Amino acid sequence: MMNRIKKNKPQISPDAKSFRVIRRLNLNRTYIPLEIGVITGYIVIGMFSASTSMFGILIGMMLRIAGL
Repeated sequence: MMNRIKKNKPQISPDAKSFRVIRRLNLNRTYIPLEIGVITGYIVIGMFSASTSMFGILIGMMLRIAGL
């Protein structure tokens, strides 16, 4: 079934996105979930914990030297 183009139909602006492009942008995620193993997850959590502890020790030493 073919539809006829109606007369006096407003022109589409050249910078308007088509529906298909918008739908494709919604379907394609901008991030990809990482699949890591259990051991790797524990290693990452341990590294984060160690760096947080080191930062706390550093701030504590600086406050101690400053006399607070």
